[in-house]
Amino acid sequence: MEFFSYTDPDRQVNAESRSKPLRPVLREFSDEDLDTLDSFVAELRFAAGSRIIAAGERNDALFIVVSGSIRITVAETGKTEREVDRLVEGEVFGISSFLDGEASAISASTLESTELLALRRTSFDQLAAWKPSLAIAVLTDLAAYTSRRLRQLQIAC
Repeated sequence: MEFFSYTDPDRQVNAESRSKPLRPVLREFSDEDLDTLDSFVAELRFAAGSRIIAAGERNDALFIVVSGSIRITVAETGKTEREVDRLVEGEVFGISSFLDGEASAISASTLESTELLALRRTSFDQLAAWKPSLAIAVLTDLAAYTSRRLRQLQIAC
């Protein structure tokens, strides 16, 4: 399975909130590692306008955008949802719920026809038991991605 076919891996969707482009997750993984991960993820396809996660919902999956784009929103008290980000191929969402098992603080919906990979926590635990070094590499890559995202948020604020 081919996880990503990048035409421009560092493209920016929202230049105002992103001073530096993100390096997509799993980009530096070997073909062998990606093939191994393939047996632990689910491929999901959604039409434009589909809701993937609703704020307050429990979902232990980590989602990786393979193609298409995702709109991330938060609900403000007494107001409608406010868009906080747009994600494109190679980017990730659902990180907090994947790591801590708590309900999602964000909502995510598709802006166009979108393909995702979903890594459920139970599947990750199986991966960690079978190939601990690969599981550590996934967590390390996820931590680096999260760190870059947090830095960008600090710059944008």
